[in-house]
Amino acid sequence: MNLNEECLLRYLKHPDELSYNTEILKINNHILEQKFIVKNILANIPLFNYTENVK
Repeated sequence: MNLNEECLLRYLKHPDELSYNTEILKINNHILEQKFIVKNILANIPLFNYTENVK
């Protein structure tokens, strides 16, 4: 069972905890977004070597 299913099940059992479940999902989405950025954007930035050529 994934986090979304767990939150839905928890909400169905305890509808008064909607704000708590919403916050959990927001935090989880933020974590997933950060992982995506690191994996797909930052990992693809080329590294430049700024040393001068020695002759």
